[in-house]
Amino acid sequence: MVSGSRKDPPKRPNSATEQAETPSSASASRAEIGTPPKSASREPIGTAPEGETPRTEASHPSPSAALGASVLDLVAALDASFREQVNRALEVNLDGSVESLAFVDHYLTMARDERREPIVSLIAAGAGAYFGNLIIDTMGGTWIGDGKEPRRLRLLLAPQLIHFSPIDQAYEAIASRALSPDDPRIGPGPAFDPSYSLRPPRPAPMEDEDDDEDEDDDEDPPALPGTVAHDAQWLEERLAERPPVPEDHFHSLTCRYESLQLMLELLATKHAQEGRPPRTLGLSDYLTGLSAT
Repeated sequence: MVSGSRKDPPKRPNSATEQAETPSSASASRAEIGTPPKSASREPIGTAPEGETPRTEASHPSPSAALGASVLDLVAALDASFREQVNRALEVNLDGSVESLAFVDHYLTMARDERREPIVSLIAAGAGAYFGNLIIDTMGGTWIGDGKEPRRLRLLLAPQLIHFSPIDQAYEAIASRALSPDDPRIGPGPAFDPSYSLRPPRPAPMEDEDDDEDEDDDEDPPALPGTVAHDAQWLEERLAERPPVPEDHFHSLTCRYESLQLMLELLATKHAQEGRPPRTLGLSDYLTGLSAT
């Protein structure tokens, strides 16, 4: 493992926020991180399927391929910058291993009292990119986003139909607790969503809706077996049976990773009992699965 290896930086800063404010000078590590591994799981949406004729320099990339490349470029830059920040603060080289999340969580707690949104958002974006890449390398998945705004990055898992925002999860890892959507430390972007989701986002309630409607209206009706909605309801029930964990640990990226592992194992067991073979999901599967819920 490289996660424990150390370098000798000129001076060790005192906090994670100092790292976030310090310009990066380690161009060599950025070049190395910016090259995605040769794995289909790290390829962006819009990449040509394997076996097609490679694009020549004279041809023009499709808009979807260009967008996919910009998404990976954004993630790679955030990942590289975060690794450099952690290296200068903790003298540790993050190696993308599951064990390295302990160093990441320790580094994020150093910014727990930071209240400046740009600083918190910069740290969360980098930690989320690193966390998401680690999940893709160990479990399989695909980044989607607009290639510009970090908080619009979202990760689609390959083994099961689970999607989430690693960056929003990093915000709560920094705070070591749940955050409200209007917390001033959260940067601009889509609605704050740190959860693992098997369903499409709920529509926002209309302003003229009555607040005193029956609570039963918010409950989902029973879902048909074999559907994404049934998987979601069943998984929520199984997770509710688990013993609670301390809040600060629950919101750590280490615990998030362990929770995701458990979710994948539970769903794999359920699908095997239902006679549903394992498969690798792509964007088309998500579009079909989520639209059917």
